[in-house]
Amino acid sequence: MALTVRLYSFLLLVLLSFSAKEKGTTNRIILFKPTFNNQELVLEKGSYFTNNNDTISVTHFKFYISNLRVEFENGSNFADPEKVHLVDAEWPESMELKLHEVPNLKVKKVIFQVGIDSVTNVSTHFEGDLDPKLGMYWAWNSGYINMKLEGKSNSCTSLKKDFQFHIGGYLPKQNALQTVQIPVQDQANSIEIKVDISEWLRHIKLSETSGLMVPGEKAVAMSHWYTNMFSSDEKE
Repeated sequence: MALTVRLYSFLLLVLLSFSAKEKGTTNRIILFKPTFNNQELVLEKGSYFTNNNDTISVTHFKFYISNLRVEFENGSNFADPEKVHLVDAEWPESMELKLHEVPNLKVKKVIFQVGIDSVTNVSTHFEGDLDPKLGMYWAWNSGYINMKLEGKSNSCTSLKKDFQFHIGGYLPKQNALQTVQIPVQDQANSIEIKVDISEWLRHIKLSETSGLMVPGEKAVAMSHWYTNMFSSDEKE
């Protein structure tokens, strides 16, 4: 009888511990949604109008998200164990960042960096989303492209009427890594972050600038501009 009671107590403790763990954590999805002026971004087929009177189509749009963390109302944080994610508008699955066993607390904000930090840039870890074959690595410059936007517009002066912006750089005075903070009020397990390309291109007249593909002061300036692309519909 005593053995039966002890066994029952042990099983009950295990069950309660499991239940507490289940209630203590949850899975969350950070969803990046590429848009243009609040319209869904459709590569190649979509036609969009900038505030500088440029009509454009977008052929490629991808960027790195790194060092993402979730900050809670109580001041604690959850750091994504996956340090780097490549978000590519051509791959819908890449737009969903799945976070597992996140503390089930009230979320205050999501914080992340757009791009690759200097330590990763000089490492030799070329696997997964850091694989140079994914088209986000400058072999000539031994560094990663943080943000890539390509498309076409009749406003461009280039022969093929195309524009290409490959923004990166990690050396002093060329560091294009930027930090973004997104406030969260809706406590759903899926947190949507809008990425509106029009907020970047409002700073650019394609008839004057239709390309930038090297690190430097201009790239750093553009990296500040495109942080404005990232937003939620929520206000702090």
